[in-house]
Amino acid sequence: MKLNNVLKLIIAISVCEIAGVIGSVFTVSAIPVWYAGLAKPAFNPPSWVFGPAWTTLYFLMGVAAFLVWKKGIGRKDAQMALGVFGVQLFLNAIWSIIFFGLKNPGWAFLDIVLLWFAIVGTIIVFHKISRKAALLLLPYLLWVSFAGYLNYSIWQLQTPPIKLYYYNQELDRDESGNIACSREGLAPVEREIPITQTPIQDAIKLLLSGELTDKERAQGIDSEYPLEGLSLKGALLRDGILTLEFDDAKNKTVGGSCRVGILWFQIEATAKQFPEVQQVRFLPEEIFQP
Repeated sequence: MKLNNVLKLIIAISVCEIAGVIGSVFTVSAIPVWYAGLAKPAFNPPSWVFGPAWTTLYFLMGVAAFLVWKKGIGRKDAQMALGVFGVQLFLNAIWSIIFFGLKNPGWAFLDIVLLWFAIVGTIIVFHKISRKAALLLLPYLLWVSFAGYLNYSIWQLQTPPIKLYYYNQELDRDESGNIACSREGLAPVEREIPITQTPIQDAIKLLLSGELTDKERAQGIDSEYPLEGLSLKGALLRDGILTLEFDDAKNKTVGGSCRVGILWFQIEATAKQFPEVQQVRFLPEEIFQP
C-alpha cells in the first residue's frame, strides 16, 4: 500500500522530532544543575534559545527527508541518501546523551565533529536528488558548526577534577589497632569545580561543606565537616605561603590534639594539592589548637 505525501511528511518530521525528544530526556534535568554550574564562554546563548532552535531545525530536517523520500524509496540513490541521513540523526540524538547524560563535553565534541561531517555528506547526497532538500539542511549545518565551537569552548574551560581530603580512620591505625591521628588517614575524593579566579579558596570552601556521597561513606570516608559556625573569610597566597582566615563563631575547631590535628590535616592537604602552595597558615592563630 502506498503512503500519500501528507502521511510521508508527518512521519518524516515526527521521526526527526523524536530524536530531539530523546535528547531532551537527558537535557532537561541537567541544565538547571550540572550545565548551570559549568564555566561557559561569553558567547554562550541563553538556555531558552536551544529548544526553539532545535525544534525548528528538526522540522526542516523532516521536510528535507520527505522531499527525498517522495522521489521514490525504490531508488538506490534515495535509499543511500536516507541511510546517510539516518546516520547523522543517530549522531545527533546521542550527542545529548553524551554531553548532558554522561556529562562528558570531550566525548560529546568528538561526536559533534562526526555529526558535522555526516551532515555535509547528507547535503551532498540530498543535492543529487533534490536541491531544495539540500538547501533545507544548510541552517542545520550552520547551527551545528556553532554548537561544535561552543561545545569545544565549554570543554576547554572546565578544570580537571580537584581532590578534597577527608578522613578514613581505618587507614590510620598503628600496629596495635589504635587510631594514630596522622596524615595516613587522609582519603581523597574527587570533585569538579568551574574555572574561577580563586580555585584554592573554592576548593577549601567545598571541603568545609563536608558533602560526601553515600558510596564514599560506605568506603569508610568521613569528616566532622561541616562545623557549625565555621566559614572561610579569605585566602592570601604569597611566596608559596597560603594564609587562610576563618570565622569560628562557635569555637568548633577546639578540642583534643587528635581531633584538631585531623581537621587541620584535611585543609592543609586539600590546599597543598595546588603546586603553588608550599605552606599553609591559619588565622586567627588560636584556631585548630588543642
